[in-house]
Amino acid sequence: MKILMLNYEFPPLRVALEMQNNKKVLMLAPTPFFSDRGCHIRILNSYLKLKKEGFEIDLITYPLGRDILNIKPIRVSKVWGYKKISPGFSIYKPFLDILMYVKAKKLMKEREYDFIYSHLHEGALIGILLKKKFGKKVVFDAQGSLTGELSSQGTIKKRGLASKIIWSMERYIIENSDEIITSTEGLKKFMLTNFKIKKISIQKDFPDKKLFNINVNPARLNLPKNKKIVVYLGGLQLYKGINYLIKAIPFIEKEFHFLLMGYPIDNTKRLAKKLRIEDRITFTGAIPYEKAASYLKLGYIAISPKTLESGEANAKIYNYIAMNLPVVSFDMPETRQIAKEFPKAKFYFAKERDVKDLAKKINGVRR
Repeated sequence: MKILMLNYEFPPLRVALEMQNNKKVLMLAPTPFFSDRGCHIRILNSYLKLKKEGFEIDLITYPLGRDILNIKPIRVSKVWGYKKISPGFSIYKPFLDILMYVKAKKLMKEREYDFIYSHLHEGALIGILLKKKFGKKVVFDAQGSLTGELSSQGTIKKRGLASKIIWSMERYIIENSDEIITSTEGLKKFMLTNFKIKKISIQKDFPDKKLFNINVNPARLNLPKNKKIVVYLGGLQLYKGINYLIKAIPFIEKEFHFLLMGYPIDNTKRLAKKLRIEDRITFTGAIPYEKAASYLKLGYIAISPKTLESGEANAKIYNYIAMNLPVVSFDMPETRQIAKEFPKAKFYFAKERDVKDLAKKINGVRR
């Protein structure tokens, strides 16, 4: 197989024309940053891009998480009983968000910020509240639809009362942000269709070439010999499509072994046990982002079983391409767009949510 050389670079972040000469930023990340998952990689990349452009950034986040790449976040006070670092709803989040608002308000009184850069809907809401008090513009880095995310996670019913209330809140947040940044054309189109947007732009989630490249050394892992390794990097929540992959494995040839990198693993392991395929899967649990490429280096094929119902971007595919891996995924507009961006990359598209067709595509990959 020919070596695929990617000629991508981080494009500059242009948050708003009138902000080009203003270099002091308050960044809000209402999540336990850094916890080695996709949402946090987006936050990390936005921080590094702004830094590269000369911005001075104060990053406020939750008390859990680890420091990464010499970034020193400002963490809110610990909340007794709060231990969750995986995505999804937590009863502690409202209390943590209140602490974030209080911390951010205190900092804005002490320091002169030029604008607020908010991640996630909660961060944008905090930013909007601060905007009303301090008159600073809010940039909202959106990673999906709040209503869609909560319904796909099973936290709320898709057409229930809670969904209508959260949709109204989502509308308020989006329409009161001064600028929206998304990672995909699909999310941009969704927002322009459903909301009144002031400014919106796309910032794709290209991987760091220093970390993700074909020259990295493979990780040392006890994998079955003489097997073709199918790698998956990402969250193992069912709404991310991992259940379709697990259900496809009984229809996939025995020459393939599956290396699943991510967390939480309990539900996925239970499903694998029920289908009697545990011996065909190696679970790593959470792995450090800085070492992810060395694990991907072990792969023969990479897979992304995410579906449209997840309402999320598919940034892991850029990592797969950077590691020169053929990609098997469901046939979605966003993935087709990525394939057009990198015509030399190998893609195999299965019918969405069709387990047997997903298995067929994996069986048909040849390098």
